[in-house]
Amino acid sequence: MRTRLRVLGATVTTAVVAVAVPLVTSSQAHAARFTGGDVVVYRVGSGGASPLTNAAAPVFLDEYAPGGSLVQSVALPTTAAEGNARLTASGQSRSEGLIDRSADGRFLAVTGYDAAVGATGPSGASLTASDPAQVGRVVGLVDANGTVDTTTVLTGAGVTKIIRSATTTDGERLWATGGNGGVVTTNRGSSAASTVAGSATSNLSALTVQGGQLFSSGILTDRLARIGTGVPTSGALTDLPGLPDNLLTYGYALADLTPDDYAGTGLDTLYIADGSARGGTVDKYRWNGTTWASAGYVDVEGAFGIVADVQGASVSLAVTTPTSLVTLTDPAGAAASFAPSAPTVLATAAPNTEFRGVALAPTAAAGPSVFLRTPAAGSSVPLGGTVKVSAYVASPAGVGAVEAKLGSGAFVAATQSGHVWTAQVPTTGLKTGAATVTFRATDTAATPATTTVTRSVTLGGSAVPAGNLPAGSYPWSAKKVKLAGTWKSYRTSHSPSGKGEKSAKRKSTATAKVYGHGATLTFDRSAKAGKVKVTVDGRSTTLDLYNKAGKPLKKSWSFSGRLKSHTVVVTVLGKKDAASKGLWVLLAALKVKA
Repeated sequence: MRTRLRVLGATVTTAVVAVAVPLVTSSQAHAARFTGGDVVVYRVGSGGASPLTNAAAPVFLDEYAPGGSLVQSVALPTTAAEGNARLTASGQSRSEGLIDRSADGRFLAVTGYDAAVGATGPSGASLTASDPAQVGRVVGLVDANGTVDTTTVLTGAGVTKIIRSATTTDGERLWATGGNGGVVTTNRGSSAASTVAGSATSNLSALTVQGGQLFSSGILTDRLARIGTGVPTSGALTDLPGLPDNLLTYGYALADLTPDDYAGTGLDTLYIADGSARGGTVDKYRWNGTTWASAGYVDVEGAFGIVADVQGASVSLAVTTPTSLVTLTDPAGAAASFAPSAPTVLATAAPNTEFRGVALAPTAAAGPSVFLRTPAAGSSVPLGGTVKVSAYVASPAGVGAVEAKLGSGAFVAATQSGHVWTAQVPTTGLKTGAATVTFRATDTAATPATTTVTRSVTLGGSAVPAGNLPAGSYPWSAKKVKLAGTWKSYRTSHSPSGKGEKSAKRKSTATAKVYGHGATLTFDRSAKAGKVKVTVDGRSTTLDLYNKAGKPLKKSWSFSGRLKSHTVVVTVLGKKDAASKGLWVLLAALKVKA
């Protein structure tokens, strides 16, 4: 069943007086919650006497109620703070700034550049000419509380040079695209991305996930395409059949209005903001089971962003141009025709500012904003000691209790530094393998609300210092073991390699640094074995390896506390039991405990 949304009320049938956008702003720390049914417009510039230029300009997200009144303006960061990067836009690059609401409805995905206001590309050119390695391309998320996360700054190879749009399904996995690059994907907070589809010559515009499928619009080539199947991390661009070759597609909106079904998505009706003819049009297409057939168009000069709301049999559309936010209604959305109401201007951009993309306002249950920072999604978390679990937490109602846990462990209270809360969560006693980080925060509202977020990691990895042996079993011939004096190899079934190291030379040593919670040394014993000194972290023990029956000896040490490096030194003493016929020290194996 389709979910009906109230957006720009299809009840608006009479002309609305155009309202110029006041240049009020609100920082993310003081933003109000978005209201379901409102729309949000990506605005470039704060106004003033100077026109927009190639230089970086500030970005605002303007929220509009269905009647056209401005609810609030959320300012995106222009300075780096608390782990968030800057997000600005190129003032004259009108193909940028398309925005999308996440598939789960909780976030807006926005894009821009990690550049100071007023910055330009090489020799005063647009930021689009800059190298991503020098000026990162930013994928930002804004949640229902108006809280902003700009920790995803893409700087690696393959990143699109002209960043135009992004999308997400859940606020963790992100996709981004634009000009001079294909569609890339990454985890929130990462700087690296992998290519999903397209290439360095691709010229793409808007990414969305609709009907469970990832789509991208483009300029002439790949003018509107589905990408792989579902929401892939790799796949091909497949053009929607039936669309004209000369489309210049910016924003687009798909809907499920009939029993027809395109590619398993359930979608059958398409609206496109097309810049290829007549100065800009909104085009309608219907899927007839074989192809996307034109149902007509209406002139909307400069049409760029578009969002649709199904209201019974009719569809209400909100469209942005560089200078205005307009609405129109398609009263017979399921019909293979298009006779909409005349476009109605709801708002106009203030002088020296421009509107770009438009999306439905994000919605979510009441509770604090929580953007997990560490550990990274999919990362390997070492066992033993503690792991830092941190998140950016904010709430219009104030933040109360904040805590985190790992896997089946207990919750640990987090401490605050500004908006960043951190908990040191124990990992001792947990099992290796897949695990979940859980972070929850409760606000201080009269009726407190709690937000809980999770992230998947793997337990058992270790950040092993150089030269250390991590958890595992090793022969004494391992590369990280240092042998001094005279040693010879011998065969033994007690070694992982089938070979051990032996010496009868006094003061010969074998030294190993181990990174774990314990160590076990296995010695072969014989009637010709002598005595050995084992020193662990400076404390020595003498062992007699004489045994007429040749039974091996295992000696273990346990290390309490946090995971760290420990030094094990084996020294040949050149001494023996009176019954022994030799001085041999036979080292079979070394095991490091996780």
